[in-house]
Amino acid sequence: VMTNGRFKSVKHRVVANGTKSRVSMVYFGGPPLSEKIAPLPSLMQGEEDSLYKEFTWFEYKKSAFNSRLSDNRLGLFEKTIAS
Repeated sequence: VMTNGRFKSVKHRVVANGTKSRVSMVYFGGPPLSEKIAPLPSLMQGEEDSLYKEFTWFEYKKSAFNSRLSDNRLGLFEKTIAS
């Protein structure tokens, strides 16, 4: 969202190895829940429109927790193009 679609995230997947143990570490990080998420003005070109509706980190987290891992977690925040 912050790059207005210029850079895409890669979904994280793990390939299990039955012969070696794997260590995972949980971390908690992110902006305050009330922080608004929108494309960075410095990355917008001219009068380019945002591909996403502005939303808060709380709205994103709530949407992510209510979705499956394979779901498009930004789908609810994408703007629809009027034809």
